Amino acid sequence: MSLPQDVITEILSRTPATSLLRFKCVCKSWHKIINDPAFILKHHQTISRLPESEVVMISRRSNATNRRVFSLLRNPADVVDLDLPTLLNDMFGHVRLIGPCNGVVCLYGYYDNIELWNPTIRCFKKIPSSELQRPPNSKIRGGDLGLGFDPTTQDIKVLQILYCVSMDSQIAYQVEIYSSRKNCWKKLETYVPANIMCYNLWSMVYKNQKYCWWAQDKNNVEVILSFNMVDEVFETTELPSDVEPLGGQHRTTRAIVPLKEWLVLIVYRQREDEKVFDMWILKEVGGGGGGGEAWSKLMSMGPIRGVEKVLGLWNTYECMFESGTGEMVLYNRVTQETKNLGIYGKRSKLEVVVMTESLFSMD
Repeated sequence: MSLPQDVITEILSRTPATSLLRFKCVCKSWHKIINDPAFILKHHQTISRLPESEVVMISRRSNATNRRVFSLLRNPADVVDLDLPTLLNDMFGHVRLIGPCNGVVCLYGYYDNIELWNPTIRCFKKIPSSELQRPPNSKIRGGDLGLGFDPTTQDIKVLQILYCVSMDSQIAYQVEIYSSRKNCWKKLETYVPANIMCYNLWSMVYKNQKYCWWAQDKNNVEVILSFNMVDEVFETTELPSDVEPLGGQHRTTRAIVPLKEWLVLIVYRQREDEKVFDMWILKEVGGGGGGGEAWSKLMSMGPIRGVEKVLGLWNTYECMFESGTGEMVLYNRVTQETKNLGIYGKRSKLEVVVMTESLFSMD
């Protein structure tokens, strides 16, 4: 007895992406279903809602070779190093890991050196360098990236913000956006309302359609700067009004990290041996924030000893840290237990992104 195609499609939409890659060989009809762009989107949306569907991609600098090593963590006992057939590791001392968006991450070596990567289907795409004219009589001193998905056009987009310095030391931004569907860049005549802090140290994709950075506006007020991939505009959201000020005696700092479809702000003191991490959830990105009332306090974690830096949140209850020795550490917010994972890299060079594996290509 054969099942109706809509039933088969529904069953396949709940099947892990790695299994679907093998199922393409079952029959021609399954191959057609699994390759259909509408199914690929439905599959990712369905899988993302399932509990324990998230995996962690880890980027770290090897102590032995000084090269970037990328690994996938499916559970604390299952770490697999990934093959990275890219020239970026040879060309640049530091390759940024940005994303994810629909199971796709972005590798960023330096301006105009960008690759898209879906590790599940082992697909790389070197983004062509922008041929847009840059500001005359100026030099590019760096840049930042954003990544997101435009559901109206089914398009993965990459935003590049270039920092251009003129001969008289004036700083100007040039904003360019790349379309994976069109495989080309265009210049955006738009105003960037805030200065990104720490060169993408804390940035994230929000609900696939927006990319967010920790930033300061023109009045030096801390904000979340976001870019909407559909409308192609920037927005800002103020931080909560009662968080501890940045810096000071204890070197208070922040992290912005994703938790499912929420944005979470984590505030902590770097110079304390036993750190307390205050967590805030943002109800909606954009619209200014009006003094920070869009935020609600979630909880405080700790005190926790032996951790130096927040890396991210995983599977609702796990918080990931880097220790003082460059080791990755898990902390369960419910049991308050810590677990050293034995994953080491050079200090302050650990990066993670929490993602759901997908079948998305970049074409």
